[in-house]
Amino acid sequence: MGTATSKRRGGSAAAVLDFAVAKILGDDAALGGLPAVLDRMVAAFGLRAALAFQPAGGQPSVLAVHPPGAADRALLARIAVMATAQRDSAPVPLAVTPDGQPGSVLVARSVPVKGQCLCALALIGDAAAGDDGYWDAETRASAHAVAAIVATQIRHANDMAALAERQALTRALIAGAPIAVLAMDADGRLIEFNPAAEKLSGYRRDDVLGQPLSEILVPERDRSRVLEHIKTYLATGDPEEFTGQLLVPTLHADGTERVAELTPVQITLGGQAIFTGFLRDLTEIERSHAELADQTERLNCLIASAIPGVLITDEQGTVTNVSQSFGTMFGLDEPLAGTPAVSVLRRVARAFDDPVRFTRRAVAVMRARQPTTGEQLRCADGRTIEWDYWPVLVNGRHRGDIWLAWDMSERHELDQQRLEAQRELAEQNERLRELDEARNQFLAIVSHELRTPLTSIVSFSELIRGEADGLTPEGVRFLDIIERNADRMHRLVGDLLILDRLEAGALPLDPAPVSVPDLVAEAVRLAAPAAAKQGITIQVSAGDGPLVTADHRRLMQVLDNLIANAVKFSHRNRRVLVTACYAGGQWRIDVTDTGIGIPPDEAGQLFSRFVRASNARIAGLPGTGLGLSIVKVLTEMHGGHVEVDSTLGRGSTFSVYLPGGG
Repeated sequence: MGTATSKRRGGSAAAVLDFAVAKILGDDAALGGLPAVLDRMVAAFGLRAALAFQPAGGQPSVLAVHPPGAADRALLARIAVMATAQRDSAPVPLAVTPDGQPGSVLVARSVPVKGQCLCALALIGDAAAGDDGYWDAETRASAHAVAAIVATQIRHANDMAALAERQALTRALIAGAPIAVLAMDADGRLIEFNPAAEKLSGYRRDDVLGQPLSEILVPERDRSRVLEHIKTYLATGDPEEFTGQLLVPTLHADGTERVAELTPVQITLGGQAIFTGFLRDLTEIERSHAELADQTERLNCLIASAIPGVLITDEQGTVTNVSQSFGTMFGLDEPLAGTPAVSVLRRVARAFDDPVRFTRRAVAVMRARQPTTGEQLRCADGRTIEWDYWPVLVNGRHRGDIWLAWDMSERHELDQQRLEAQRELAEQNERLRELDEARNQFLAIVSHELRTPLTSIVSFSELIRGEADGLTPEGVRFLDIIERNADRMHRLVGDLLILDRLEAGALPLDPAPVSVPDLVAEAVRLAAPAAAKQGITIQVSAGDGPLVTADHRRLMQVLDNLIANAVKFSHRNRRVLVTACYAGGQWRIDVTDTGIGIPPDEAGQLFSRFVRASNARIAGLPGTGLGLSIVKVLTEMHGGHVEVDSTLGRGSTFSVYLPGGG
């Protein structure tokens, strides 16, 4: 095997190269056909082994080897040294070949790319290194060509991987961008729409891709103009109005408009112009700026018109804000904003009785930067000025100072006036309390003193009526009048005594479980006979519900008063409806009549003492004006409340609400 003719057994070099191109460049799997190419080279050139690798320092990276397992660690180390030292394709001796016999190796490297060899071939043969016939030019050229083909495929794979990585990075950047990113083709249809654009517009990406941008984000009034400008921009490259950052109205999915900042960018891909826009929602920012400007203006107005003297400086010690009262307090008429605070404090010091003391104290508190309040100094004109100092710290950094000053002379006078007003108010409250106590005592005495003569009148009236045979018809009529008015007075005295005892807390409740439906039925049964005499029918309706913890007698008093009022103010041959229902954790008892009703402006006063509706007084209907007061107090003592709903001339409904389930 010492000659080139004898060593070629598998075909010509041209056939090897054709096979290499087909297997390596035509295989979708990166270098998947390289072992077959090495097999063909070993057979064609009569080699012992062939190795494809990437030189990488002391240990090469093996790409493929034939036959399999031919390259051990020692052989790889030797080849790595040769690949690093060798500058041409001259063969070098190899002491030990894969089969243990002496031989030689030829290393062919691809042209470096950016200083890096992407592929090298090591061909291991039988002949000695000096046998040029064995390692002929055709073999060397084929080795270089195969190395170049493999390097080309590696470079292509690397480029594709880098491109895929850049594309993935681009997609990640677009998806994660905090501002809206959108792009559209020459027809104005959306081809990119990132999550920030979804959030800004309210549309889903999958729903808008392929749709015209103008119909999605542009208000209808601007659609034709904007679409025309964009098409011109894409067709001619003339940006017209799309230059720099623009404020544009954008249409939200819910139909509302928002103000967005648009930064247009024209990109060309494959010769096609792509309109890309970056949108930032400025609605909240503009609202925040407006609110901040409004708050700043309000703050400046408040400072300018503040009652105490206010002086504010920045971290450089320059006056930024000063109130009008501060200048008036110290006789400073000219503008102070923008002047050094030190010069202002020196001028302020002249107003004090001891300027040196004020100056030293002011310098000390500024150096200490500790809040100081309530310090007082006497002025040369007799006034007393109280001042505070507050350092302004933001995240631990000193950003300025606030000085506050008060003229304590005026405050002292105001304090005296306030104390005098409080004293007069206390005296007035005491007089009112005494009057209320005297009124209550008077009512109690009068009520008590009236009971005895009223009892006598009622008793003697009954005795006289027992002698009815000796009375004339006119005498009987007079006796009816006496008894009716005596009964009215008796009820008035009773109501006064009950109210007095209720408000004094001398009439405690006797709580026990009470059935509201039974209570309502009992109250209607007792009131029905008297109502029937006036041609009034009482109807009752009560639903199921829990017992209430209440004083049965006092709740009966509440219902008696409400039903009696309903009967009294109803027209003859009408009806009164009493209903009770439980809902929402409380009982509601309604007493409804179809009577004269209550004037709208008087309904809220009916639960006060001695208050009666004006139409009831005009109609001459009897009453004390105390019954509803008793209803209100008793209901509230049970933890409930009472309401009225009335229509003048059509009737009224009084509703009692009681907590249930107790």
